[in-house]
Amino acid sequence: MRMKDESETQTRKVLTAEIEALEVRYETLREYLAGRQIDDSEIVGVLRAYKDNLSTISAHILTFYQLKGQRAKITWDALFTNIDTALETIRNSAHPKPRAAIEMALNMSEPKIEEVMAYLTKLKQSL
Repeated sequence: MRMKDESETQTRKVLTAEIEALEVRYETLREYLAGRQIDDSEIVGVLRAYKDNLSTISAHILTFYQLKGQRAKITWDALFTNIDTALETIRNSAHPKPRAAIEMALNMSEPKIEEVMAYLTKLKQSL
């Protein structure tokens, strides 16, 4: 039982740190979409890092719930798909307009990125 408790404690710490890193990336994306000027290559890197970070968090959430003997379902596959689409659009465009591609991807996702972040904030508070 002690090993399980230690694993759960470690998973909580890692998950909290990952969510905090994701919150920073999310805030950068929000500011960019609100009009803040950020270099195109930098914002593409932030979007990639956000997606990778969210993927890592998803794995930790599944592990965390499994350690507690519960099941969890991650429902933000559409967000992953739309971010991938935006990144491909930006990469393959002769005159990339990251702001438009990112905005469209995030607006098309269900759940919305805001909903995912609200869930993760609540999860972080409960850890």
